[in-house]
Order: sequence, then C-alpha cells, then structure tokens
Amino acid sequence: MNINSRLQSVFAYLPPCVLEAVRSVPQCEQRQLREIRLRLARKLTVTAGDKEYFLSRSGLLTSSADNAVDVTCDDISYICHLAFKESVHSFRSEIINGYVTVKGGSRIGFCGTAVLDVRNSYSVENVKDISCVNIRIAREIKGCADELCKQLFDRRTTSLLIAGPPASGKTTLLRDLTRQLGNAYSTSLIDIRNEIAAVFEGIAQNDVGLMTDIFTGYNRFEGIMTAIRVMSPVYLVCDEIGSDDDLKALEYAVNSGVKLIASCHCSDLAELDSKPVIRRLIKRGAFEKALLLDSGAQCGQIKCICDLSRRGKEKVRC
Repeated sequence: MNINSRLQSVFAYLPPCVLEAVRSVPQCEQRQLREIRLRLARKLTVTAGDKEYFLSRSGLLTSSADNAVDVTCDDISYICHLAFKESVHSFRSEIINGYVTVKGGSRIGFCGTAVLDVRNSYSVENVKDISCVNIRIAREIKGCADELCKQLFDRRTTSLLIAGPPASGKTTLLRDLTRQLGNAYSTSLIDIRNEIAAVFEGIAQNDVGLMTDIFTGYNRFEGIMTAIRVMSPVYLVCDEIGSDDDLKALEYAVNSGVKLIASCHCSDLAELDSKPVIRRLIKRGAFEKALLLDSGAQCGQIKCICDLSRRGKEKVRC
C-alpha cells in the first residue's frame, strides 16, 4: 500500500471540514504529510516533513494561524466515534494506551483527562473528555533494509541491535528487515505497540514477511515466552528494548538459541554501555552486531556498524 492509498484510508475518519482542507492540499505536499492534529477549540495543524504547519480550508500550509481551520468538539467526537466503531467499551485497552490502529495501518492517538485506578497504583483505567487527536499516517518503505541484508544476513543468521535517537528511522528499518527475514525464515514479531505490523482486525496492514508470526498487544515477557514455546522461531524481533522487565525474557530467548533483532533509543554506540539492560545483553552475547542510525533520517540511514562479538566486556565503540 503506497502513501497515497494510506492517506486515502485516513480520509474515512476525518470530519467534513478537515477532510475538505486536507484534500485541498496540493498533491506534491500531500505526499509529505505525516500527521494530522486536531486540538479542541484551537487550530488544525499538519506535520509535513519535520515541521508542523497550520492548515487553511483551502489547503494552504502556513506558519500563521489566522486562516486555519477551527477544531470543534463535534470534530473530535466524529473521529472517536468512527475509530472506536461506536463502541468505546470494546476498545478499553486502546484507550488506556492512548491510540488505536485503523484500516490501512495508520494510528489515531488521543489524550484528555485520565481516570485513575486508586486500587492499582493510580494507573490509568480510562480517558475522558478527549481533547486532542493526532492521526499518524502510516509509512512503509520497502527496500530500505536491502543493503543491510546484503551486508549482514546474506550468508548467515546474525543477531542485531539497531540503535538511534528518536526520528532516526529505527522502526522503518526494523519493519523492512522483518519483512525480508520473514520471507526466508520463521520469524516471531513481538509488536507490543502494533507499530511494525499495524494489525487491523487480525490482518497486518504492513508487509512483515510470509513466515512471520505476529504477537500484537502482548507484554514483552509473555510475547517472547509464548513465541519460543509454540512458534520455534529462527529470528525474534522486538522494538525499543531497554527496561528491566525485558531482560529475563530476552535472556531466555538467547539461551534458547534464537537470533534477536531489536532496537533501542541511543544517541551513539558508546551510550549503550551506560544502559544496564543493554550492557548485560551484550555481555551475554545476545547481539553480534550493532548499528547506529543518523539523526533525522526517516528511512533509517546507517551511520556505522559495530562488531560486538569480541566486545562483550568492553565499552562499545564505533
């Protein structure tokens, strides 16, 4: 599904005034749209490239709010009504997590007033008075992992850690790598935030490979343990590891002989040594290679690749 098709699928969730404005954006600029934001009693904005603009009814992207579309309570209700399929109670976990994945793979995120559960460490048990909605238009860049696959996976299986700062293209690269590995090996994808496969009604909206088994919405521990017990994967893919809760399950995967492909937030490879969970996994031999992505490279541009196989007890250097 190309970006135009994905944008078209988002149109089904837009209230009339917003739809009119977005449709009026010139085609060349529509291809750059990444987000559509509605904030109650404020102005409609869109993100194109790396910048957020106000959007006028005539489709003009501008830094001035003067002629931008006003967002009303009815607009917010319209989107929520469709995103939750007229049944908020059926989407309780999505509401708690703050987003829902819709047909086409795009994500509708929202925030408002949290309702806290005083019996459970004041965790969020619901969200009311939704006041802000962010529609993130799905993007799938097939082929962005081609060179990486040729370099590291052409002749052998390899465990890999993908490191990079926010907006460096980690998930984009990980998605295409999952697709390519999943077309050649039995692969388990632990997609706890549904960002990689974008499953909608049981069907992955993104291509993640013909032999990839998708675990959506599981917590990391349960997803990994179940995958290893029942799917016998060659590769196990996780996005954004690093918490203490991840460690036990990932160590179990390593001890089971599974090859790990994972990503983590990191500004440079040396920083990996300051992350206790990542450092321990490297010392245990969980990853043979690590790569660092350039900041702001949406397609996952590789800055450097580091061999970890001989550096288990050393600080990681590029």
